[in-house]
Amino acid sequence: MSRALPRRFWILVAASALAIALLLGARTIIHRNPNPHLIQPDATQEGVEGASRLEAVEPSEELVSKHPFIYAGIHLDKIYELNFNSRTFTADGEIWLEWLPEVEELLQRNNTDPADLISLTNRIETWDSTFEPSAEEPQELSGGRRQLLFHFSSRFYDDAVNFRRDPFDVLKVPIIIELDPLWTSQKYADLRLLPAPSNDHLVGGLGSLSGYQLQGASFKPYLRRTSNNLGTWYSPRLSQVRLEVIYQSNLWPGIVNWIIPLMIINSIVLMAPSVEGTLSDVRLAIPSTALLTLIFLQQSYHASLPKLPYTTFLDDLFTTSYLIAMALFALFTWGYNAYIAAPDEQKASTMRTINQADMRFQYLSISLLVLTAVISWGRR
Repeated sequence: MSRALPRRFWILVAASALAIALLLGARTIIHRNPNPHLIQPDATQEGVEGASRLEAVEPSEELVSKHPFIYAGIHLDKIYELNFNSRTFTADGEIWLEWLPEVEELLQRNNTDPADLISLTNRIETWDSTFEPSAEEPQELSGGRRQLLFHFSSRFYDDAVNFRRDPFDVLKVPIIIELDPLWTSQKYADLRLLPAPSNDHLVGGLGSLSGYQLQGASFKPYLRRTSNNLGTWYSPRLSQVRLEVIYQSNLWPGIVNWIIPLMIINSIVLMAPSVEGTLSDVRLAIPSTALLTLIFLQQSYHASLPKLPYTTFLDDLFTTSYLIAMALFALFTWGYNAYIAAPDEQKASTMRTINQADMRFQYLSISLLVLTAVISWGRR
């Protein structure tokens, strides 16, 4: 009987490991693109779901020849007051527009003031912000071109925040500039907003964030199809350009604060089977203590994060650690009962069976932790 019980135990543990792998794999597929009809600027973004659809635009000579266009440039002076709970941040900077005479004709034909051409789509708290042109009239350039400069200082909503790889996450901070008048999306106009070719220096020296390293920035055009007609006879497709400033969290603090404590707890749990099987009191105390420690550690971890509709990389490691500690407690309980119930002449063989089960458990637990880390890191 003592040999039949561990076989059932291992079948249960293997089934649990397979369930974890299937669950993580399914979530990888689901989170890769929750809506196949929604084309997002980046596969990691969670914003712009349902309310509208974004289509990436590739600037080309053909695009410029077929559509009237306005070049947009941006320089971000600084970013501050980042709040993960409200997914907001404050940014200051400049935006400038430059257009050709044919676009100037469209503006006059549609009675549009150049100061009303664009809006900051993800701007919030307009009562305490600034977004205004630096001059009453656009500046005239050579070749009939015109240019208008805007200054902005406002609070923005971050629709691209993603914590799936936390505490090693990549933070994307967006500022979205969009053509505001509806007539710009008509097929008779189809005005496009494109990044200025010479706009290379996107972020200033004060664009750093505490706890993150600035990795770079991108400034790309998109078309946003609205979810309804907005009172028009067609479905508007508004042209926009999107600045995304990319930050990488500092790796070493994440390792020291969370990964090392979690690995220390798991190491103690995985070394517990090495304790002699006759010391049942010591063996049973280790997984129960580890479970309590894991619970408090995870609660402390989530205190620094907003409420999320998904689990993070560290959450998945916590989940597997919970299962390992619970399975270890079950293994020790079985071992103690099997040893006590065994006749005196079979206690030595029963102890060998318990020790073999302990060693296999250690190998399986390590493999399960590595598998969880690989699968969780691979999902985006």
